[in-house]
Amino acid sequence: MEVREGDLVLIYIDKRRKKLVKAIKGKVFGSDLGVLKLDDVIGKRYGESVEFSTGARAYILKPTLEDVLFSFKRRTQVIYPKDLGLMAIKLGAGPGKRCLEGGSGSGFVAATLSWFGCDVASFEVRKEHLYVAKRNLEEVGLRVTFVNASIGEAPEVYGEESFDAAAVDVGDPWKYVDGVWRALKGGAPAAFWLPTYNQLEKLKEASRGKFIWMESLEVNERRLKVEKGATRPEQTGITFTGFWAFLRKVY
Repeated sequence: MEVREGDLVLIYIDKRRKKLVKAIKGKVFGSDLGVLKLDDVIGKRYGESVEFSTGARAYILKPTLEDVLFSFKRRTQVIYPKDLGLMAIKLGAGPGKRCLEGGSGSGFVAATLSWFGCDVASFEVRKEHLYVAKRNLEEVGLRVTFVNASIGEAPEVYGEESFDAAAVDVGDPWKYVDGVWRALKGGAPAAFWLPTYNQLEKLKEASRGKFIWMESLEVNERRLKVEKGATRPEQTGITFTGFWAFLRKVY
């Protein structure tokens, strides 16, 4: 597959030097290795290399969802790919699914659901967060509807039982359990992201009679440094990020 003008491409130098760019004629990408003319990228096959003005080379790669997410400007703490992947599976994300999001943040959750083909409505009360998330998604061509309101208002905005799934990352999620319940279709899954144990306890109490508490968990990731005869865990990395609570709406 060849790179066409307007495509998003990942310019990969090494693990620490990689950049998501849009292939536009007449534009250049600059790094410590010099200047790369994006005209030279257009028409190349993914996986081929291109040359900087200094003679150094980089690879042209088709971006994954992870590449897209880490290109975003961040205004808030984000949910990492290790957690987002599980969320997408648990919510049954896919084409034709209508998903509700509470708390736009920097757009990581909305982008993940949109990437998998969901029709996403993202509710955010803080205009500055909504603006950042909206710009991030627009720059990579992902479509999401953003609403400057509380997720508790979703049933009034879209009607009751309008959504197939919900993902919630707000400060006091137990306050919005009723609104999420009314917005979801019967039996629909909901994923709540929480940073502390006591928040899990409050959410479980608030969800009684409205949701089945399917499970709560955290996802641990351990990266490895692979060298012949000396493969071992890396000494640095992300440790704790947060907890998921997965629920299903019932009557």
